[in-house]
Amino acid sequence: MRNIILARLSLTLLTALFVCSLSSSAFGAATIVIQNADAAGIGFNDTTPVAPVGGNPGTTLGQQRLNAFQFAANIWGATLNTTTPITVRATWEPLTCDATSAVLGSAGAASIWRDFSGATFNGTWYSAALANALTGVDLQTGTQEINARFNINLGKTGCGESFPFYLGFDTNHGSGTDLVTVLIHELSHGLGFQTFTSASSGTWNSGFPSIYDRFLFDNTTGKTWAQASMTDAERQASATGVNKLAWNGSRVTSDLQSILATPQLKVNSPAGIAGNYSVGTAGFGAPLSSPGVTANVAQASPADGCSALTNGAAMSGKIALIDRGACTFVVKVKNAQNAGAVGVVIVNNTSGVVQMGGSDSTITISALSISDTDGLTIKSQLGAPVNATLLVNTAAPSGVDTSGRALLFSPSSFQSGSSVSHWDTTAFPNQLMEPNINGDLTHSVVPVWDLTWSLFQDIGWRGNKLGDSQFFVRQHYLDFLNRFPDASGLAFWNNQIVECGIDQPCIELRQINVSAAFFLSIEFQETGYLVYRFYKSAYGNIPGAPVPVRFGEFLPDTQQIGQGVVVGVGNWQAQLEANKQAFALAFVTRSRFTNAFPTSSNPAAFVDALFARSGVTPSASERNAAIAEFGSATNTADTAARARALRLVAENSQLKSLEFNKAFVLMQYFGYLRRNPNDPPEPGLDFAGFNFWLGKLNQFNGNFVNAEMVKAFIVSGEFRQRFGQ
Repeated sequence: MRNIILARLSLTLLTALFVCSLSSSAFGAATIVIQNADAAGIGFNDTTPVAPVGGNPGTTLGQQRLNAFQFAANIWGATLNTTTPITVRATWEPLTCDATSAVLGSAGAASIWRDFSGATFNGTWYSAALANALTGVDLQTGTQEINARFNINLGKTGCGESFPFYLGFDTNHGSGTDLVTVLIHELSHGLGFQTFTSASSGTWNSGFPSIYDRFLFDNTTGKTWAQASMTDAERQASATGVNKLAWNGSRVTSDLQSILATPQLKVNSPAGIAGNYSVGTAGFGAPLSSPGVTANVAQASPADGCSALTNGAAMSGKIALIDRGACTFVVKVKNAQNAGAVGVVIVNNTSGVVQMGGSDSTITISALSISDTDGLTIKSQLGAPVNATLLVNTAAPSGVDTSGRALLFSPSSFQSGSSVSHWDTTAFPNQLMEPNINGDLTHSVVPVWDLTWSLFQDIGWRGNKLGDSQFFVRQHYLDFLNRFPDASGLAFWNNQIVECGIDQPCIELRQINVSAAFFLSIEFQETGYLVYRFYKSAYGNIPGAPVPVRFGEFLPDTQQIGQGVVVGVGNWQAQLEANKQAFALAFVTRSRFTNAFPTSSNPAAFVDALFARSGVTPSASERNAAIAEFGSATNTADTAARARALRLVAENSQLKSLEFNKAFVLMQYFGYLRRNPNDPPEPGLDFAGFNFWLGKLNQFNGNFVNAEMVKAFIVSGEFRQRFGQ
């Protein structure tokens, strides 16, 4: 973490199913316009040649700056709902700084409004952008909604020399300051993440509270800042009361439970030192997770980890214990990773824990720091051995008060531009709207990573989480693969979209291709599509329907086959094969199957019935192979043989080809809409929508882009309504 100040500007007083609203992206419902207010040759107009970087295609410094602004604006534009454009008047100017610290930028509402049509509260100030969104008209045409300015000198001699702005879109900022992150942060202030009350004096603006004030709750007085019974003095005291000021909005309070957690080192054994230890975290490497990484702990050699470890055999598969000092945290952790460690614990050389800065995108393991005292305790028991877990405790949110409300930044000494209008710095993981920009922030503004969108919902904004590309990708893991994403997979697919930058046609096409990739993936083909073919082979189509399986049957069976399978991770092939065998065996013992195929039937008739229901005319060898599973038996009483024969039919290559397009369309309903094609709200309940899209897909020979099938589902109102208003 760097102690960088962020200041705010002072106020200047095809069926109905597929109807959607488009703007800056396939999901966007807001247009955010960047108004270049720089003079010739300055800021956005700087013609200094530069090489494209991190997906930013600009070839001049000014163009790259403008691209970064638009990229950040598009992130909010894709998330918010408003029919009125939001104009941001932006400039690059010299701002306060010295060699080691700097004001990166500042932004705020250009004007505030109250008592307009659509306001959720009377006598309450709203930022211009939110007021326009709520009333549905531009309350002051021809005027910007947000003012923003950013430090033109950052990275130059005497001004934040070691952390210049990184202008790429990919978050690979190294030791630099990620401009896009700073821009998203500052735009958030202009959109409403700020009080219009004087936090230094506690005085309402012109005698009225802001919408933000209605959710500022003081734990000492039990009042919100918008209550008339709260005095200016009480508000002033609240702004400088450590752990006193909290946000009592219902959306934030609900969402933080899936976002905030407490990082911990949990020693599992020996019993004498078992327990949870306080830790500091690293701004690099793999994020901590739950249930975390568990392994035995081993002392690195050399103990400071500043050179290649000489006890590599002892490190492999272990959590490395390394002493602080002599070199950077990054060097220590990288040396441990190179030796095969699965995690690192840095022992501080003084009391307390340290937050570990640094950057190295090649570090893929997690690291924590502990105090010198706790380090000695663990070292004394290493021969036991010591078994530990590096994790985040999701049952204990950080950065909250005793009632589970998110804390606002209210240090004992008032900090102009930072106090009150930011989250408290005790939040973990780091949040976008803390007063400091932390190097581990992503560009996501929605749960499950960030609380900014949650606060916006509390103050009245409407929108959709699907506009966040990382959320969009994560949801596909949940809807199609029935699991949480692995970190590398999430990063890969998200990058497929992000690398389009501000090229909106590219973004739309990549969203479609990324979405379709989940159905086409090996993991889904060998789980969800296999379940489809099991039902097709066993029962044919549902009577009166063009599909063989219902959503309520499909989902638990797909989850069963996919349990513990992550393609490319560990021995996933063996896990998948074991799951298939277990599923097939359980499937043929279900009463529905045994009623359809009595064990008294002979093997040839059994196999012929399976192929007939699947719609496949097998070759002689395919038919004989399935029959041969029963050996010389004259009936099909052998349950294991029934399972093997059914699986041979379900995995037949002809069946895969014949049913591919039908399954592709059906999975659009199962994945995106979580329902059967003939469930409400489909008109007529007659598979009309399914048949329409199947016809389109067949017409274009399976080309889902040209058929516009995937696009129709991912922009449909029904899909979008799952994730926003």
